[in-house]
Amino acid sequence: MIDYEIMCPIMTNKSVMLLSLLVLHGVYTNGKTTCKWQLVKEWHTQPSSFVVNWTLSENICMDVYGDCWFENINTKMSTSGNQSLPQICPLQIQFGDILVISSEPSLQSPEVNLMNVSEASFIDCLQNTTTEEQLLFGCKLKGMHTVNSKWLSVGTHYFITVMASGPSLCQLGLRLNVTVKEQFCQEYLSSEYCSGHGKCLTEIWSKTYNCHCEPPFSGKYCQEFDACSYKPCKNNGSCINKSEKRNKQGYECICHPPFTGINCSEIIAQYQPHVCFHENCSNVTASSFICECDAPHSGPSN
Repeated sequence: MIDYEIMCPIMTNKSVMLLSLLVLHGVYTNGKTTCKWQLVKEWHTQPSSFVVNWTLSENICMDVYGDCWFENINTKMSTSGNQSLPQICPLQIQFGDILVISSEPSLQSPEVNLMNVSEASFIDCLQNTTTEEQLLFGCKLKGMHTVNSKWLSVGTHYFITVMASGPSLCQLGLRLNVTVKEQFCQEYLSSEYCSGHGKCLTEIWSKTYNCHCEPPFSGKYCQEFDACSYKPCKNNGSCINKSEKRNKQGYECICHPPFTGINCSEIIAQYQPHVCFHENCSNVTASSFICECDAPHSGPSN
């Protein structure tokens, strides 16, 4: 078990600090915090820095309001009782980003630290009592602290506040879950993102960044040209993309009788009392035949 009183000196004026925290918490939880979510984010090529204020005076959300996270940890109930889970607004970053914890002045105590824990321990604010290796920083939480990259691998990480004695700051809301996302937008490391034909995006509910292609491109990396997006097959013909070099059009039309031709715009000979010289055939029956012409063409069938 970690003995903070041995590791670090006992803080003076501890009672003042704890009283101020409790007052802050009591005032704050009577309100409502709406976390500011960006529903869709684009992958940035250079690392970004995120600063999280480790304080009870802002950004503490409660699952009872449904404002924290869709289907996230805060929607669950504690196994030790059906209580809501106050927490700092969850954070989503991409792999390689920098995370900085900025501590509240009243929290600058030699007893206070942050610990990496499991999801279950995050829910119940249970610190790991067997090892000090899960502590994020040195013995004192003071000022600005950069989180070591080893705690920011791909996946979701859970950080709670731990201290030797006094009220559980974790239970009051000083806990944070961070989801680190990777991207699958490059076929090779040297490739352009999404082959230059789309954007590398993630939605708030997704665990990764993926390509969102711009028509007429498709595929995992937007590397495939989708000739069918132009709907070249007329008269309800079905379009199939063809990547073979021998197919100059890049597509093949499967036509329904009596239509035929590259774009299903011709009539099979046995049904062909007339011929359309330009574009579509429509309203073909045993006794009628009408040509639909694309501008600037016009005129009757022959």
